[in-house]
Amino acid sequence: MTIHPVDESPHLTVPQLAKRWHTTSQAIYLLRHRGKAPRGFKSGRNVLFPLALVEKFEAERLANDKPSTRMPLAAGLPVEASTPNAA
Repeated sequence: MTIHPVDESPHLTVPQLAKRWHTTSQAIYLLRHRGKAPRGFKSGRNVLFPLALVEKFEAERLANDKPSTRMPLAAGLPVEASTPNAA
């Protein structure tokens, strides 16, 4: 059995994944519950995500990302002035 130093673990914990994705641990649990997170597994009371699967998941999401269909704001105009129904 190979033992990895903590900094070089091939797995991420929920708090580590939350920090990586700039979100909360609760959001990671919710995404996992909904099937919108990489596959993880329980190790005792912890959920671990293999780093290789996290990186693959992120790469797939990036490859499937579509450009925004929203119109860009007019340069230099405040948000209120650029909306057609602004009073």
